[in-house]
Amino acid sequence: MNGKKLPRYEELSKPLIIFSYKWFKWGLVRFFLNTVGRLSNGVRIGFRYGFDSGTMLDYVYENKPEGLFFIGKLIDKAYLDGPGWAGIRQRKVHLKGILREVIESNRKINKGTVIMDVASGPCRYLIEIKQEHPRYDLKILCRDMDEEGLNLGRKLCSRLGIEGIKYEKADAFSPEILKNANPKPNVIVVSGLYELFTNDEIIKKSMGNIFTALNSGDYFVFTNQPYHPQLELIARTLPNRRKEFWVMRLRSDNEVKSWAAAAGFKHVKTLLDTYSIFSVNLFQKQ
Repeated sequence: MNGKKLPRYEELSKPLIIFSYKWFKWGLVRFFLNTVGRLSNGVRIGFRYGFDSGTMLDYVYENKPEGLFFIGKLIDKAYLDGPGWAGIRQRKVHLKGILREVIESNRKINKGTVIMDVASGPCRYLIEIKQEHPRYDLKILCRDMDEEGLNLGRKLCSRLGIEGIKYEKADAFSPEILKNANPKPNVIVVSGLYELFTNDEIIKKSMGNIFTALNSGDYFVFTNQPYHPQLELIARTLPNRRKEFWVMRLRSDNEVKSWAAAAGFKHVKTLLDTYSIFSVNLFQKQ
């Protein structure tokens, strides 16, 4: 992480002064993205579904530049090579690595693993985990409120011949829905969700609900975003799934880890990407 001071969420949430330098600057960037930028498949997906959507994330994971004409592919490659998306892909590697460790830990005590991602989208990373463990007692439950992302995941599983992954529409923040999950998870993953919410209390409450839903010895995995070098560009130019400007609130790892500890979890490990943008945190219920 460099020493450059980033604008705060409160600052980025305010509209720019009309005819100011930044008003012209970011207006030009938005114009480029909405015109020439749409030659890129990734940019088009972002404008259609939201740059924070599960569908967008799945495209970033796939990392295969596509677009209209040669210029479209060039723009798409530059888009996918941005530090934020590169960090997302490294976050996926770390997430899979931590889950492999959990699966192996359970295997050593002859315990099957049931993983639930509460806001999964297509959940390509869990499909890959399932492919890696075809003969192991591994069940996966993918939940999301976005039917588009869930359907994409179902189609991907069908095309690959993957079984043992269940997709269902569900609210990630409902304590009743968490507790009534079937199959009952012993690993709950919150990947990329807390970063989308600016209200700290929502996250703290979610962690408490997850603690209640798990049994002793079960695991809680969540991601965090302590830094982003393109914070202002995103906030001023890219829409989220609600068609609003995607303004993100950064949180230090120490802060969010203290919330998990306050909920009752014990910290096991944290992995951080090369750019210090995303962390993956493993906690356990004692």
